[in-house]
Amino acid sequence: MESRRLFFSLCFSAQQQQLLAPYQQLALQACPGAKAVAVTNLHLTLFFLGQVTAEQQQLLLQSAAKLRSAAFELELDYLAGFRQPKILYLAPSSIPPALLLLQQQLAQFCQVQGFTEPHAEYRPHITLARQALFEGQQRVTPLRLKVREFALYQSRREGEVLEYLPLQRFKLIS
Repeated sequence: MESRRLFFSLCFSAQQQQLLAPYQQLALQACPGAKAVAVTNLHLTLFFLGQVTAEQQQLLLQSAAKLRSAAFELELDYLAGFRQPKILYLAPSSIPPALLLLQQQLAQFCQVQGFTEPHAEYRPHITLARQALFEGQQRVTPLRLKVREFALYQSRREGEVLEYLPLQRFKLIS
């Protein structure tokens, strides 16, 4: 049975992704040798699913369509890194309650369908660079993004190129 590698994520517009680019440049300066994530792939994961069959995908889409979560503003204000995997990311020091609620609602129905959260605690972040060793945190000029939708994405690799494709978008309540 064919499956796809999927995840739920906030949707950022092309304009918002471009606003993230200077932060990525800061990250690369802070961590020489790191590999930049393609600007079009910049996202904030809500729930990583892994391999998903077509049948499971349909159930996930139906459940996501029933969610009623509020739109919100996300303020990203620091750079930090994870040792495993070796990534450098941009994150909020204060997590908006609407983001937490959305993530919890998604996690709940994903878990009901047999998917498990790979991390004990949800830590929202936008990966800017991979193969990066970065210690501590670095405060940055806050970037405020209005979040109006989320999507189910497919992670697809074509040769050396990794791309994240939105399969279906879902509006948040304004």
